[in-house]
Parts: sequence; structure tokens; C-alpha cells
Amino acid sequence: MGKIKITLSANAGVCVEICGKRIWVDALHDRKTPGFSTVSPKLLTALWDAPAFQKPDTICYTHIHPDHYSRELTAEAFARWPEAALLLPGDPVTGGQYEASFGNVTLRFLRLPHEGAQYAHTLHYGILILSPEGNILISGDCAVAAPELQQAVGEVSLDVAILDFPWLTLGKGRAALEGLNAKNILLYHLPFSEDDINGY
Repeated sequence: MGKIKITLSANAGVCVEICGKRIWVDALHDRKTPGFSTVSPKLLTALWDAPAFQKPDTICYTHIHPDHYSRELTAEAFARWPEAALLLPGDPVTGGQYEASFGNVTLRFLRLPHEGAQYAHTLHYGILILSPEGNILISGDCAVAAPELQQAVGEVSLDVAILDFPWLTLGKGRAALEGLNAKNILLYHLPFSEDDINGY
């Protein structure tokens, strides 16, 4: 595995730096959801100054729920870095699988079910980041232990799997992790302590 750097914004927002590319996934959202954290005005000011949140090569989203995506903050990012690529579910990401390459880094978007029956029709994708320096899975809000995730990843050897925290806290999630070929697991979608009304 080469050098991989992963920086959290809030909730399920990350910047992945790999092979000289900077990839933001679900990094910009500002609508408060009870029990979870968002990019507050204070945090946003800090992000605009943070090294990881400078000059992205691509800004992408697993889905456009308000705890993952803000149209206004995304527009602000593009006003700062108009050369970045934008990859949104539905535009241009469509179908069961979609790929975009940036130099020797490929983003493979995998259509996966969102957690919760009420979100069954949500256009939602996990993302495989494939590169000579390592392979990373970002599951988004994929249903815990969904067989579609394992099928979509297939035989890809993962250096890092970034998953919502119930993949570890629920028994069915822990069982599913055993079948996922991942050297490292990073859990996210956790609130900051001041927002943790559920004791996560």
C-alpha cells in the first residue's frame, strides 16, 4: 500500500488523498440532522483553510441526502476551484456501475441499497477508489451487511474500507466484515461529541 491520507469533514464526509489526487466524498453538507454532525459555519471556515480541502481533483457524492450533500456549499467549492470534476448520482453517475478516471486513479461507483426500507428508492452509490497506491471502498449509507456490496467489490483487495459505524456495532455487520477483503477498516457517520444525543 502506498501513501493514503484520509481526512474527515463531518458525518460521512472525507477527503481521500492518493496518487497525488484529492477526492472529496460527501464532504460538503450543512443541514442539521438530529443526532449527527454537519459542516457548521465555523467548521466550514476551518475546512477552506485546511490543506486537505484545497484544490480537489473531484468532488463526488454517494447520494444527495442533506446529511451528505449541500448544493450551496458545492457551488461555493466550484467557485473556488472550477477545474474540479463533479460526480453526482444521476448526473453523470447512472446505471448499476459508473467509472471515472483521474490520471492513474479510477473511481468506480457501485449502485447499492441505502440503509432503511424508507430509502429503498434512493439513488445511492458506494465508491471504489482504485489506484497503484491502494484500493479504498467508501460504502456511503449502504444497508448493513447488504450482499450487493460484497458482490460489487468482488475479488478486489481493499487497503481501506470506510463504512458506517453499524457495520461494527451490529452482529450482522460484523459477520459481513469477515467476508470483506479489507486490511483496514475506518468507521464513520459518527457525530461529534456535542451532537451525540444517542450515546454512539
